[in-house]
Amino acid sequence: MEPLHCSPRRHVLAALASLCAILSPPSSWAQDAAAYPDRPVRIVVPFPPGGAADVYARLVGQKLGEAWGGKQAVVIDNRAGAGGVIGTDLAAKAPADGYTLLMVTIGHAVNPFMYSKLPYDTRADLVPVGVVAKVPSVVVTGPALKGKTLQDLLAQAKAQPDAMQYASSGVGTTSHVGAALLESMSGAHMLHVPYKGAAPALQDVMADRVALSVDIITSSLPLVKSGKLHGVAITSAQRSPQLPEVPTVAEAGLPGFEFVSWYMLLAPAKTPAPILDKLNAALRQMAQASDFRARVEGTGGEVASLTRKESSDYLDAEFTRWAKVVKERNIKAEP
Repeated sequence: MEPLHCSPRRHVLAALASLCAILSPPSSWAQDAAAYPDRPVRIVVPFPPGGAADVYARLVGQKLGEAWGGKQAVVIDNRAGAGGVIGTDLAAKAPADGYTLLMVTIGHAVNPFMYSKLPYDTRADLVPVGVVAKVPSVVVTGPALKGKTLQDLLAQAKAQPDAMQYASSGVGTTSHVGAALLESMSGAHMLHVPYKGAAPALQDVMADRVALSVDIITSSLPLVKSGKLHGVAITSAQRSPQLPEVPTVAEAGLPGFEFVSWYMLLAPAKTPAPILDKLNAALRQMAQASDFRARVEGTGGEVASLTRKESSDYLDAEFTRWAKVVKERNIKAEP
């Protein structure tokens, strides 16, 4: 009968076997990825229907369904509230099996620094699948300020700190942090007036009740084209093909300024890598599809095609960037 004690060599071999078991993904992961998806996939959108995140989630869902031969549906689940926190919490705590995904935008990189406490760990509980699109914003004014340049507006804001008001669609939203970055880089001080959504914010800009907004092009484009809003400057590094006559913020007097909203698909952190890879490959393939590109570009956006590593690096850089801006501008979540 073999003795109960183990030799040192046996201990070493056992330890190595345990380590290999930990480091090597179960063979079932590859099998799961090959069969994935075998039931409907849900994309959680932590914002109301109709916004840019919802639009891009539905575009992605449609193309994923096509890529899977129509065998599995992609369901869009809008869970709005608390600046995206409610929907993000739902996705972060969902089973990590690839059947719950999350569409986020720039607020995802702002919230960890704006809220004193979140019900999830933003970096540890979710991982990027891939970046879907990047979308610039437009500095817009109403009729009373038509013809004013960005330099004019910034000079006025500097001369009378906090006298000039800007509208946003809510605390920590794209329109809020875009204006905060403009303040941070220019040294201007304006008074923030948050609204519950882009529509009421832009309504008050059009009525000259608020001086300006730094609004995502997706919602401001039709209003600028119709003449109801005046486009002062575009926040991207290059001019937008949709508004070629509108200069960039850098061209308009603030060199080095670049601000785009991004839309990124995330998954619970422990989702098997083969499934994440399969999803990322599908995103990159749809980015090459002419119909998908046309739909995104029609909203004023630019299609992105990044690997999982590139998407992760991009998100890390955004966390670093917005931590600085939130601290400088003392941006706090509403109680």
